[in-house]
Amino acid sequence: VRASFGGRHASTHKGESLDFADYRPYVVCDDYRRIDHNLYARLGQLVVRQFEAEEELTVKVVVDSSASMGMYAKHQMAVCIAGMVSYLALAGGDRVSLYSLPGKDRPLVIGPAGRHLSQWPLLERWLESLSAGGTVPMDGVLRTLVGSSANRGATVLVSDLLDPAWERTLDGAGLGAGGLILHLLAAPEIEPDLVGDLTLVDVEHGTRTPVSTSEDTVRAYRAALEEFVTSAAGRARRAGLDYLLVPATPDAPERVLAAL
Repeated sequence: VRASFGGRHASTHKGESLDFADYRPYVVCDDYRRIDHNLYARLGQLVVRQFEAEEELTVKVVVDSSASMGMYAKHQMAVCIAGMVSYLALAGGDRVSLYSLPGKDRPLVIGPAGRHLSQWPLLERWLESLSAGGTVPMDGVLRTLVGSSANRGATVLVSDLLDPAWERTLDGAGLGAGGLILHLLAAPEIEPDLVGDLTLVDVEHGTRTPVSTSEDTVRAYRAALEEFVTSAAGRARRAGLDYLLVPATPDAPERVLAAL
């Protein structure tokens, strides 16, 4: 981790901990208290001791609030899971920043940030105020968000990934120090129970698709879904992210917690 504040994670910097890391030659203006006088007495070389540093990790928790997340109560479950991850990060001594994308009229909504459990009520209220319904494309938004600061940290995205640009969204999430993709799909999306001749309407774009359900249609859907999930998992891992498919059932938080 490379950050600006002290925390609990091993850092690329040297710092003020009690764990010895290395020696380096003394230079003017170094703290004379760090000179190893015993080594100087034996070898006649002025060197200073360096110690390991521990810094905080910024965890960016991003909730997908697109219109498709409003189907089958997926958004409520996404908010619950995002709250659980945020609380765990705060309890672990990490900085948590909350985001929602897209908004109803803008690509990104910036929420509050916290560094201590005392700030959990503020984060909880903001999460509970979110609602699904955004139709702005997510393409490029996450890339800008993750790469927007020197302290990029880890990214946790809770989304159904039902966006035409989901591949670029996952690529953008991989710009930070790793993270987690929680792919949330409802039971009817995993195992559809549609019957008869139907017209399916895209909740975000309004496009209409006539479908005649049959065993072959359902079989083709399952194959397409398996390919989608496999591709999402592979793309996430290539971007340095962990991936977890989460059915949007009442026990979803427990499933995520067990997987973590």
